[in-house]
Amino acid sequence: MDTHEATGHEGPELRWLERGAGEPVILLHGLMGQMHHWDAVLDHLGDGHRGIALGLPIFPRRPLQASLDVLARHVIDFMDVLELPRAVVGGNSLGGHVALRVALEHAERVSGVVLTGSSGLFERGFSSGVPHRPDRRWVREKMEEVFFDRALVTDGWVDEAHRVVTTPSSAIRVLRLARDARRDNLEARLGRIRVPVLLVWGREDRITPLEVGERFRDLMPDARLVCLARCGHAPMLEHPDAFAEVLDHWLDDTRERRAAGAPALGGVR
Repeated sequence: MDTHEATGHEGPELRWLERGAGEPVILLHGLMGQMHHWDAVLDHLGDGHRGIALGLPIFPRRPLQASLDVLARHVIDFMDVLELPRAVVGGNSLGGHVALRVALEHAERVSGVVLTGSSGLFERGFSSGVPHRPDRRWVREKMEEVFFDRALVTDGWVDEAHRVVTTPSSAIRVLRLARDARRDNLEARLGRIRVPVLLVWGREDRITPLEVGERFRDLMPDARLVCLARCGHAPMLEHPDAFAEVLDHWLDDTRERRAAGAPALGGVR
């Protein structure tokens, strides 16, 4: 799978992974994640879909404001550069929150939404209770909270995360984005999302518990919730095959509704 790069419209560089051809499905990583966390899902995504894992400028090469607005604009900038009029947009954790902002603020560009462990309602974030000088043991414990299978947390990954939270410029960006996400509660706005929505949740998610996924489902008119057992906050990493299968089925089942576009807003649901 190739890594692609392009220059954005007066913004940061665009970096993404791509696989397949057809309807674009753009997937976004979380606050401490990376686009490669979607590798296995892209590998197993069915025919007829252009799977794209877009890197978010959380730690950009050039100085950039850290906010949800900037990250949502980055997605639209990417779609403009690749000349994608509409796409299914989704993400994990903070990436899901960004996808929701895109769907709310650029509804004409979004044909469907995929959320997994998304913030936007409630989240026990990585940045909560950070000690003044976090050591590797603290970082490992926080990372292991993300997964049902804690063996997924490797020494190399811990070292990388430790470097982020102990580098002042990176740590400040993480804290600012986490604070922005906590303040941006979308509960009152979610009913405006009328395109099909897929929610894939880990039954053992300790960051955004299953009740959060159920609340998302109840607040959006055309939402389907699928729960994966023995799975934490990052289903695309713990169960990529199952995630891709669920996504494929949902894409097939909602194809006609996505092609027709979002219906006009009616009364209060």
